[in-house]
Amino acid sequence: MQTIDFLEWKLLVDVALTRSTYDNVAVGGADSCICENCKNYVKSREFAFPEAIKKLFNALGVDYKKDCEVVHYYRNKNGLHHYGGWFHYIGDFFGPDCTLPSANGGYTTNLVTITPNFSIGFRKGTSLSIFQNNENLVQIEFEAHIPWIIDTPEIE
Repeated sequence: MQTIDFLEWKLLVDVALTRSTYDNVAVGGADSCICENCKNYVKSREFAFPEAIKKLFNALGVDYKKDCEVVHYYRNKNGLHHYGGWFHYIGDFFGPDCTLPSANGGYTTNLVTITPNFSIGFRKGTSLSIFQNNENLVQIEFEAHIPWIIDTPEIE
């Protein structure tokens, strides 16, 4: 396990196993989807992730182009579209868990703002994992606000 310090977290990661898992996945969830929201995300992905996050993902062995899931929430009043999604890596973390339990038994997330249009957090989770073994997975949650750049009509 390698240790990576990132903001208020200490991330423990099996980089080699994480990277080889991502290398063996052809495409991420958004790339395999045919909806317009995912098509827009895929076209915007290169600039949606700040360089510091791309560097972090590379250090973790995570391919930011192979998400587990991406969700389009809504169009903001400023015209940008609010997306959320997640990735995984093998390891552990020390620092704040982004999961906040809600009264209805579910949860919300409390993410750390990296730029005005990108936030991130970490939690234990295995949702839609690409890994064969779901033990010791950390789920990286993110939210991004991106423009509508594809040629099809914009979705509200």
